[in-house]
Amino acid sequence: MCEILCVMSSSAVLQGLTYVFGGCCTNVLSLESLIRDKESDVGLFVTFIQFSFVSLTLLPQFITIHNYCPRFKPLHVPIKVYLWSVLLFYISSYTNNSVFKYHISVPLHIVFRCFSVVITMIISWLINNKRYNKLQITAAVVLTIGAIITSLYRDHDFKFDDITGLLDKNAVNDMKYAADPIFLVGLSMLIISSLSSALLSVYNEWTFKTYGKYWQENLFYTHFFSLPIFLIKDYNTIITEYERMFRIESGITRNHVMLIINVMTQNICIRGVNILASYTNALTLSVILTVRKFVSLLLSVMIYKSHLSHTSYIGVIIVFIGTLLYIIGSRTEKSEQLKKKKQLEKKSI
Repeated sequence: MCEILCVMSSSAVLQGLTYVFGGCCTNVLSLESLIRDKESDVGLFVTFIQFSFVSLTLLPQFITIHNYCPRFKPLHVPIKVYLWSVLLFYISSYTNNSVFKYHISVPLHIVFRCFSVVITMIISWLINNKRYNKLQITAAVVLTIGAIITSLYRDHDFKFDDITGLLDKNAVNDMKYAADPIFLVGLSMLIISSLSSALLSVYNEWTFKTYGKYWQENLFYTHFFSLPIFLIKDYNTIITEYERMFRIESGITRNHVMLIINVMTQNICIRGVNILASYTNALTLSVILTVRKFVSLLLSVMIYKSHLSHTSYIGVIIVFIGTLLYIIGSRTEKSEQLKKKKQLEKKSI
């Protein structure tokens, strides 16, 4: 978060942080309330509505009327850049949501998702030739460990039987999936999902650095170009989920109100993410979003009186320790860069 700390006076960065921790946390809480007591998932319908709302609210900024005919304004960024972003987003979302059909367990899925910071760090190193100091690397590992502990032990405390249980008969039988072609397909999809998500973050960082901080344009076109995919591929599912959500009620109901709140807060949330993406790097953004997830978790526990184990609380503390280490490591890196810059300036004189 070095960039954030160094440009804290920037109103845009403060706005982005406010949107992320205010909008995203509220969005998660409204979604939890919306899907509470539902028989099955309605996430695809909600996501489609979110994307539609973002596209419609931003549309007036990117069209112009010429001879009574609406046209899109000239782009600051080549259209192919946004198409690649949409493709990476779709691959990440589709593979992530489909892995459970291929013998992938929920714990394994959780562990992979918790590695987002580490994977983003590796991708940035490989593609952008980024270099990280020991404290930043340690911070990423600590944060990941905390995320895994919190996620796996949210509903129950850790016991040593969890370790010895890995060797019991049932666990040994589960190892048969290691040679199962279906499991291997699921594992491959899980890896692809993690990599494509990290690649998207790094790609967006490159886009903003190459073409400028046109985050609103990026936000509009990545959402707008995603809508045809929803309509072509998932139209029937969207209709089914809509009917499931509102089949009992009539008129303006609690579900309608919560859906409106969810869509509006998601709009605020994604704006904040794009603002921060244009002012920070991919790894810093990944750390911020990881911390945001656990802030949302704590708020959910407080508001909905959800159960959170003592082990999970320890995991949350480890997450925040990892975040603090990352901040210190990033500030140290920035100080070293400034010293080197001054030394070079002195030599040139």
